[in-house]
Amino acid sequence: MSEPILIGPPPPSRHEWRAMQEFLFSCRSDASRVEAALEQKIATVVGRPFGVAFSTPTLAIEASLAALGIDRGTEVVAPALAPIALAAAAARVGARVLYADVDPKSLTLRELHASARLTSTTRAIVGCALHGQSAGLDALAALASRNELPLLEILWGGLGGRIGRDPVGRFGRIAVIPLGDRDSPIGGGGAVCVTNDDGLAHTLRVLRNLGAVEPRNEWERIGGITRPERRGFDGHVNPLGAALACIRLEHLDETCEKLDVVFHAYLRRLAMHPDLVLPAPCVDGTVRWSHFAVRLGERYTRDDRDSVVQGLLRHDIAATSVSYALPLEPAFAEHHSPGDFPVAERAADRLIALPFSSMLGEREIDLVCQTLQVMIERQSIMRS
Repeated sequence: MSEPILIGPPPPSRHEWRAMQEFLFSCRSDASRVEAALEQKIATVVGRPFGVAFSTPTLAIEASLAALGIDRGTEVVAPALAPIALAAAAARVGARVLYADVDPKSLTLRELHASARLTSTTRAIVGCALHGQSAGLDALAALASRNELPLLEILWGGLGGRIGRDPVGRFGRIAVIPLGDRDSPIGGGGAVCVTNDDGLAHTLRVLRNLGAVEPRNEWERIGGITRPERRGFDGHVNPLGAALACIRLEHLDETCEKLDVVFHAYLRRLAMHPDLVLPAPCVDGTVRWSHFAVRLGERYTRDDRDSVVQGLLRHDIAATSVSYALPLEPAFAEHHSPGDFPVAERAADRLIALPFSSMLGEREIDLVCQTLQVMIERQSIMRS
């Protein structure tokens, strides 16, 4: 192959570079204007009044937890299967995470498992839309409301989707929307927090600006003396990445429609494979998929999965796993043992995220599927 098949959205096209240049010119190359434009676009998609952009999803989640009053020793309930950024952010604020197992079909945290982990000292619930699958977020929001707890909603994909009439991203007190190449069909990097609460939005901005109030007018932007109100960090987005995200958000619906075609093309080609578990549909709304993640059958181990992924990589086909069984990862494991979260553990050991881009054509999808099947058959023979 002359070019590898990438895991997520493609690099900027020549047309997008030109559009980015025009967009940056319209913002006078002012990083704060570019950042504000990204915040407004994401808030508009989700239907919320306030957006605050961050340089990384980890910082966005950390700031959201801190804004919700989560600090050292505070308990939060979270899904056992999620990207590492969630565990890293919780560790940085010092939260004690009460992990809960996930649903075997959607791989998302559901009300039943979350409610079983609530205690009198729980201060928040975290719900994730994993791979774009958002099933259960509405019920988690209702559970949080009944217990007078905030819900932190994290969209590892799913932007533009709905549960019933509500856009995904409107269920939590704060919703974090990552925009990286492995987190979203948009690309550009960073993340945006959205909320209806102006007080939370102010706190998020202070945290992002090294703990100080951000400039409120033009003359404050060019100078002045600021003093920190609290501990924070420098979390502003990269202007080029934000500009790319703004350009691509203009065509979000079109991109999602193309990705839906790619998703169903994968389904048709892999539906009858006996050793694969394919993504489950969402019956409660509209899913905007960010990944096509398959699971190997129960007879395969993590080592088998890793060998299949390595085989795909040797053929210039990007493959990865964006989710982990967080309570069993060595960096974050505390008082947990194998078997405590059976669904999350089995899924984490067998998940493979295949290339998923609006630019994929029939030829590339055929090649990915054929290579995947060859690698699985090869691994099956080696096991025998």
